[in-house]
Amino acid sequence: MNIKTHFLVVSICLAHYSCGFLDNGKGGKEMSDIIEKNRDGALKDSHQETSEKIDDYTDTYTIMPKYGDPKFKELITQFNKQEHRFEIDTCEFKYNDQSFFIGDSPEKIISIFGEPDGGIIESIDKTVVSYVYQNLLLTIRFSIDENKMVYYLLRMRDNNGDKNKLYDIIKFRKIPYKMDMELNDFMILSNLTHSMLKRTKSSFYMIQKECSPKDNSRIKTVIGSYPAFESKGTGHLTYRGNFDPNTSDIIKAIDVSLVSLEKIKE
Repeated sequence: MNIKTHFLVVSICLAHYSCGFLDNGKGGKEMSDIIEKNRDGALKDSHQETSEKIDDYTDTYTIMPKYGDPKFKELITQFNKQEHRFEIDTCEFKYNDQSFFIGDSPEKIISIFGEPDGGIIESIDKTVVSYVYQNLLLTIRFSIDENKMVYYLLRMRDNNGDKNKLYDIIKFRKIPYKMDMELNDFMILSNLTHSMLKRTKSSFYMIQKECSPKDNSRIKTVIGSYPAFESKGTGHLTYRGNFDPNTSDIIKAIDVSLVSLEKIKE
């Protein structure tokens, strides 16, 4: 083989990433098997699989109340005088100092709240049953197959938008929240910031690592307060701009539920 012919063969081999006499038959196969382009054009190892885990979506921060704040002390004093005292903490719920948790049975809930005055309602798909405490604006759901609590909803406003008349303050993560306070006013009483919260178009939420009764699920807490967004453009060309952390709405409800990775990613 002369020099020109050899150069031509090598050029063809390099263009197709395969030639036995250059790499003993391994180079082309390894190159095509191991390296491929992903949809962004970057190179990746096809033998390395990256799978998302539920902890990839989990929050690890701790919310610290500002116990020394004068407003904090004033609201706690008012809270302690109420006939109905609701507390929603990281893992534990309380009603008038009686504790209950995600994963509890209907019997446990009835022992605290009594029979639901708003009835017991089964979902259309027959996966959960809701115990509705109309007077307290409280709904607790249980999974039908396991008969365990999977959802807790406490509303601060009724369907007409009126404040709950039975109590005026709840404790959320040990921080007092008064019904007419905006979210930002509430956050001032702790180290909680907007950068710590995830958000949707209609609410903020947290997904915690602590105390989930199942390894493949986490507890998600939703703060029912509308996020504020800047308005851009004018007239018919007005559209939603960036999130505005300096403006906030009142909290209308707080709900806590057990969610899987699939639900989190929806």
